[in-house]
Amino acid sequence: MPTSRRARQRVRARVRLAAALTLALTPAVATAQPEPAAVAPTIAVPAGYVPPDFIAAEPPLPASAAGAQVWRLDLTETIQLAVRNNLDIVLEREQLTIARRGVDLARGELEPVLGIDYRRGDFRRPPVTADEGEGDVAAIDDALTLSYQQRFATGLRLGLDVDAVRTRSTAANAIDPVNVRSTASLRVTQPLLRGFSLDLDVPRVTILRARLASDRERRQVEIVIADVVDRTEAAYWDVVAALYRHDLEVRSAGLAEEQLALTRRQIDAGVLPPSDLIGAESTVAQRRLQQVEAEQAVDQAWDRLRRVVNLPREQWARPILPVERPTFAPGAVTAEQAMATALANRPERFQLDTDAAGAALAVRKADNDRLPQVDLGLTGSLIGQDSSYRGALSDLGGADTRGWQVMVDMTWTPLDRAAGAAAAIARSEQRIVAARREAALQAIWFDVKDAVRNQDSAARRVAAAGRFRDLAQQSLDIEQRKFLNGTSSNFLVAQRQEELAAAQLAELSALLDHQKASTTVLHATGVLLTERGISLDPSAR
Repeated sequence: MPTSRRARQRVRARVRLAAALTLALTPAVATAQPEPAAVAPTIAVPAGYVPPDFIAAEPPLPASAAGAQVWRLDLTETIQLAVRNNLDIVLEREQLTIARRGVDLARGELEPVLGIDYRRGDFRRPPVTADEGEGDVAAIDDALTLSYQQRFATGLRLGLDVDAVRTRSTAANAIDPVNVRSTASLRVTQPLLRGFSLDLDVPRVTILRARLASDRERRQVEIVIADVVDRTEAAYWDVVAALYRHDLEVRSAGLAEEQLALTRRQIDAGVLPPSDLIGAESTVAQRRLQQVEAEQAVDQAWDRLRRVVNLPREQWARPILPVERPTFAPGAVTAEQAMATALANRPERFQLDTDAAGAALAVRKADNDRLPQVDLGLTGSLIGQDSSYRGALSDLGGADTRGWQVMVDMTWTPLDRAAGAAAAIARSEQRIVAARREAALQAIWFDVKDAVRNQDSAARRVAAAGRFRDLAQQSLDIEQRKFLNGTSSNFLVAQRQEELAAAQLAELSALLDHQKASTTVLHATGVLLTERGISLDPSAR
């Protein structure tokens, strides 16, 4: 068939396709009164829509999968594999582990610090005074110190040191040849202005920041998992679509084969001229080519699903047969209702709250750093001394020799340039966070509105495509009867077959688009994981 003739046939087929679709989209007229020109026709969404047989039945696998071990996979199992194996989720979980450990790291500043120190010294020196006697003075010291330090949530710092020093000396003026002195010292320092706040947020700012970072990362894990689930379901339904399309191409090729066989019988009977055989054979060849292309599309859809699920490469040769069937349940939610659900459930919204809390905390810390440093301190000490350790400790417990000191330390930077600049920067960053929050909320609103619109549009397409498919089937039946009666031609029958195939593909596409759009609505409103029964591990919370 010449190229120009095939082009004209395609044009005429598109014209008939558009005409049939227009007829399918046009509602029945109840009265003779015309509709106002400004009112567009509406498509009734079929609440009780039942998919046709070619979609309800299990699609056959391509011939290339013959003899292979088929993997029958349902949607729930596919999602579980993706959540467990997807590399994006694996990496994000590790980031969450790091963030959670960051909280423990920040809490470390409130942990007690214990210390022990032992020193031994052996000294020999000439006498410095006449009281030390003649000859070199020998002294051997053994010193043991125990220490305890801790910082508390109020910013208070506590230090306690207990030491014992045993000295053996040959000096003539030594109290005893062997002397043990024990000392207990307590130090307490509490900031009153800088580094302190009544709600304890400022002295605990490092811990609070780590908690905010951990909570934000946990929400990020939810975002990544929801995105993977959405992509997994889309890839799953793409495989379903590719298999059904391949089945339709096989059916279409079968119709062309039947028409070719009928044409040969008509030629043998002398009803048709032999030249009509060329057109029928061309149609069969075209349908076989489309079947090969559809088989390639199935293989590509398999690979996309395998990639999302992150299957090992040795399993990539195994054909996948989805066992789920597309269903139709038109949604009745409005964009405003969906947005309310999104604001209550989207993890991004909680991340925005976390960012706002972190910015507010940074402003408080910057403002607090502008205050003078005023610390109230208290030190106290007890001293015990004897020729033995037990005696020195007993003397220490008697508190006969003691001392204490109260102090107030103040430092102030009168020009306040660095702290003032830091506070101004913190406020600017807070305004940036607020602006980003508004932009993010706008993005959420766009996602929600677009998802609801696409779901509604897909539902209307299902209704129109179903009607279009019915009309195309009727047209084909009529044309085949005409051909048997000798009032039609192979060309017209082939056109009707193409129109039916196009209508079936349009209905399949609309149905699966609606299936994916419904998932997208759940994703956009933040309830996809809940609807699929997916929750983070307790260790990830």
